[in-house]
Amino acid sequence: MEMSESLKVNAFGIAIFAALTAALIATTYVLTKAPIEENIRQQKSAKLQEIIGTTKTDNDVFAQTITLNGSAFGYRTPIKAHVATLKDQVVTIVFPVQTQAGYSGNIDILVGVNADTSIAGVRVITHTETPGLGDKLELKKSSWILDFNNKKKLSDQDWAVKKDGGRFDQFTGATITPRAVVNAVGKTLDYVILNRNVLFKPALQEQHNEH
Repeated sequence: MEMSESLKVNAFGIAIFAALTAALIATTYVLTKAPIEENIRQQKSAKLQEIIGTTKTDNDVFAQTITLNGSAFGYRTPIKAHVATLKDQVVTIVFPVQTQAGYSGNIDILVGVNADTSIAGVRVITHTETPGLGDKLELKKSSWILDFNNKKKLSDQDWAVKKDGGRFDQFTGATITPRAVVNAVGKTLDYVILNRNVLFKPALQEQHNEH
């Protein structure tokens, strides 16, 4: 009987501990969720401004979006692309893009494309690439990402890292990471070229496009 009672007490104690731990985790999640989301929002807003740069716009690029099928950009759910307009005409669209072909995992980037299908800019949002090698994707570590600026896709062969016969540099000791990003940006351009007439029609506050 004593052993049975002891087991009951221990089980009760474990249950109380588990409940308190779950409550603590839930509370921490609630308290940190909003600050984390706001930090991501601010980071994304800053990257958007870097991409848009000196492009003349007359709208809130962060607030004005179009909803697109995410499968063309590496996502399983719909995405919201940010739209820069001038006098109600779309001049640049910034697409959230994910590639799963990174060396250490997914790489999330923003790809800005102008109405003439040239690249406005590319910025990395998140990645887990190797420090000192793959992290040269970051502008603070290397200017490599700026090489996309104003580029147009002339051919699939041209739009590749130099090791694969293309025009873009790879990193010393790391080819997989830049190859993944170059390919992802190239696929985004393919999508824009195919759907250019729809994407760059006169702007609406919220458009839905399931291409």
